[in-house]
Amino acid sequence: MLAEVIRTLYSYNRWATERVLDAAGRLTPEQLHAPGEAGHGSIHNTLLHIISTQRSWLSWWDGSLSPEEAYRFRLNPTDYPDLLSLRRAWEELERDTAAFVSRLSEDDLQRIREMPLPDGNVFRQALWQMMLHVANHGTQHRSEVAAMLTHFDCSPGGLDLLFHLWPRGAS
Repeated sequence: MLAEVIRTLYSYNRWATERVLDAAGRLTPEQLHAPGEAGHGSIHNTLLHIISTQRSWLSWWDGSLSPEEAYRFRLNPTDYPDLLSLRRAWEELERDTAAFVSRLSEDDLQRIREMPLPDGNVFRQALWQMMLHVANHGTQHRSEVAAMLTHFDCSPGGLDLLFHLWPRGAS
């Protein structure tokens, strides 16, 4: 049951992020990079942060990076100067995320992951808890981007989970 919940949550994460990216497509380049009052300073930087953070966690979970490498991972903003490059990064990340999520078992989600932290402590958490954190992190920053988009009259519309589930026949 938990695996199905995680798959639903990451399906929602994809849907909501794509709505935000679609709305951002109506911005001028100046608006995309304009300083904002939420998130990471601009719509561009906040979107890049969402993508970079999810990529770093996924890279640990899927084993493509060690926990220490994933902890230090950040996308270079100069490699993603515009919305098209952000969208391409998101699409690649989403393909990788969907493949990972589709393979998850209940046992996978319960497994504890560990990583030594720079301060000498050890981070320990079940995969399901980390995955909830990353999805929730995306929700926070999407809402910040949505507020900035609305300031430019480019609201992405409703981003509630309910709006994602209703068209799919959920009760």
